[in-house]
Amino acid sequence: MGAYLCIASNGVPPSISKRVLLRVQFPPMLSIPNQLEGAYIGQDVSLECHTEAYPTSINYWTTERGDMIVSGDVTTTPLFPVTPSPPAILHFFWLRPQKM
Repeated sequence: MGAYLCIASNGVPPSISKRVLLRVQFPPMLSIPNQLEGAYIGQDVSLECHTEAYPTSINYWTTERGDMIVSGDVTTTPLFPVTPSPPAILHFFWLRPQKM
């Protein structure tokens, strides 16, 4: 992706040029750095999901039942400038045993 300049010149002034902007659209690509995470009860843990797409993807987390986790429970934190999508990081604070 980027800008390109096409220049036409045949020795007879003036030369001419045109600028062309190229944007390559592609579906989301996904990578998860750690496929398995473990933590003790009361410990914090973060799950990371890195995506790259153009146009920028909409990233979100769901539960096993397919319920979307609301934005208050999910933090999207860019670890470094990523173009075009920052990683989605899901933070769990003070893990508790699951109620049956």
